[in-house]
Amino acid sequence: MLSSLFNKFLILSESVRNGYIYSLSKGTKDWKKYIPCDINEIPLLYKVIYSNVQGTKRFIKDQRLMDFIPGYRLIHIFELIEESKVIYNISKNYDLKDIILILPLLTNYSSDYICYAKTINKDEYIIGIFHDDINFYIIHESIELFFITLHEFYQNKVYFIDKDGFLDCDMVKEIEIGRKFNKNLLYWEL
Repeated sequence: MLSSLFNKFLILSESVRNGYIYSLSKGTKDWKKYIPCDINEIPLLYKVIYSNVQGTKRFIKDQRLMDFIPGYRLIHIFELIEESKVIYNISKNYDLKDIILILPLLTNYSSDYICYAKTINKDEYIIGIFHDDINFYIIHESIELFFITLHEFYQNKVYFIDKDGFLDCDMVKEIEIGRKFNKNLLYWEL
């Protein structure tokens, strides 16, 4: 199911930005060695994404194809270990008592991160860690909800291309739809 959710996301992304899928490059055979966790515990999210695409390099030439979601790029597989070290250092400042694994997924130029998190109880979340906030936020209570919400953003034209050709969003509609699919999460109330 996760694979089909990711593929649908790619198709929706491509429908508003011709060339986006190509810009992510095809996955490499040895992608597993770039995931900074035990090979037997690589989250399915990372298997689905990085076995299919490599991601977006920090200094992509065509900046119009940078964003996975507005303002955030999918971390390139070759940069994942280094970005994980940054997350490890940042996460020392947070109370993460129940979280046993955090892996970065998306980042921006301000050192904000959208990450995968796994708890002691094996729950999986998408969380936000922001450079100017002392808290981290659960953004989606499951990986599936992450993609379902993104699908809704595209299908309801929350995400669109601005006059300069960059991915942008209608923040009012983003919050409205985000709340609908991610009930009772503080992130969507900010």
